[in-house]
Amino acid sequence: MSTPEPHPHTPSNPNLPVIAQLPVRLRDLLKREVCLEISRNHIENAIQQVEREANEIHQTRPPFLFLQAKATRAEFNTRKSSTADTLQSLTQGLGEITTAQPKLCAWVEDDLETFVRDSQPAYMHGLACHGFPDDWQRAVIRFDQRTVSFRNALGMVQASLANVPRGVLLASHSAAFESLMPARQWGALLDYEFLFFNRLADLQRRSLELNAATLKRTTEQKFANQIALWARLDSDAARKNIMELRARLELSVMEARAIYLSEAALANTDDSRPDRSFVYPLWEYLRQLMRPEIDPAHVEAIVSETEQMLGGTGR
Repeated sequence: MSTPEPHPHTPSNPNLPVIAQLPVRLRDLLKREVCLEISRNHIENAIQQVEREANEIHQTRPPFLFLQAKATRAEFNTRKSSTADTLQSLTQGLGEITTAQPKLCAWVEDDLETFVRDSQPAYMHGLACHGFPDDWQRAVIRFDQRTVSFRNALGMVQASLANVPRGVLLASHSAAFESLMPARQWGALLDYEFLFFNRLADLQRRSLELNAATLKRTTEQKFANQIALWARLDSDAARKNIMELRARLELSVMEARAIYLSEAALANTDDSRPDRSFVYPLWEYLRQLMRPEIDPAHVEAIVSETEQMLGGTGR
């Protein structure tokens, strides 16, 4: 998912959350995102300053430098070399932040989306009324991402079973047992997506003013609960269960995705409307709330820690 562009509007919800009301993880991620942006702006300004200095040094280069006194040549070359080294260091730092920002923004966006689904009735009502077309598009993309990640996790479980002897329970085989955890986690996240769309469908039916019930409910698969039982199976039974679950996964995702795409197509796409998104304006609003809470003296340490954190994960 992409980083949202600055949005001139704030969500039309009079009960906007404050930083203290955010979940701890979301608050931490948002702080890190703002620190990365502060550091990026600082480095970009520093690069411009150093580039101006480099240009001034070039313009003040003594004519026939090789004929100048040794001290003059040394001073000029030292200034030129120092400026080049500083520029290289700043450019490297900017590159690291440029690499880190999209990764961190994806985390913030994911956590913020979950937060508004569970805490902002105006968001859910707006989606049910076919508003917020940008958020509808993101919802389908998120469903797709959860599906792909769940498929990959199931593939890892299948691969681990190749090393489990027949008759051995997965709980007794460390590698196979450990592979179940990511599959169960991604299964739970995909379960939540089915639940979310069904919540929207129920909201449409409860809200008489909508005068429409266009979003069809889908069967909630409860993948995570099924995977939790696999630890008590032997390798042969686990393989059978995985094949059955994968077949049901493909069928349920194909049917549900078609329904979700049809519903997303009903969202109002009038560009003149200020409410194309609820999440993106709220995100920018929370960024602005976070800025005064950040101690400038801590920004560099937070950025360094964040870059290490992002470099050590594949999420």
